[in-house]
Amino acid sequence: MALRELSDEQLALRARSEPRAAFEVLFERHRGPLHSFLLRQGADDSRVDDLFQQAFLKAFRAIGQFREDARFKTWLYAIAANVLTDDRRALARRGAQAELVETMAVADPSVHDRAERVEELGRVKEALSRMAPNHRLLFTLVRFQGLPIAEAASIVEMTPAAAKVTLFRISKKIGELVSPVKEKI
Repeated sequence: MALRELSDEQLALRARSEPRAAFEVLFERHRGPLHSFLLRQGADDSRVDDLFQQAFLKAFRAIGQFREDARFKTWLYAIAANVLTDDRRALARRGAQAELVETMAVADPSVHDRAERVEELGRVKEALSRMAPNHRLLFTLVRFQGLPIAEAASIVEMTPAAAKVTLFRISKKIGELVSPVKEKI
């Protein structure tokens, strides 16, 4: 069976004996989504490539610790979140200002007037920037990266029930900020 036909989890286990070949396939599969994840978590555009490489290097070095009952994607995103947290701490120690840069895909520009969409995205970015980092991480993992709530909850160290409640509250708050309040006539 060709490596490209194996699941992520099978490749992760295979990477223990054939690290280079198996990890190349994993790298290609997760390059785009992990890059987007880091941007959505507020990684500076100038640093995102370095953070991405650090995350994959840490994953490569720790592949022996990958559990057979885990999902590779969840494991990789947890590593990437930790790399980003470590980077922010290092920047803070040096006194640098870590700027939040949230990137969102525009679903369908024909739905709204372009100017309205830009304004709406600005309100969403503002709402996301005000969230606690673990709430922003949870929201990004579920809404943008497509992880199941239970897996995202384990990454942010919440119970699935707490994660559901948190996601509901975050979505409600973002909805309030994105949809302008209509004036009463």
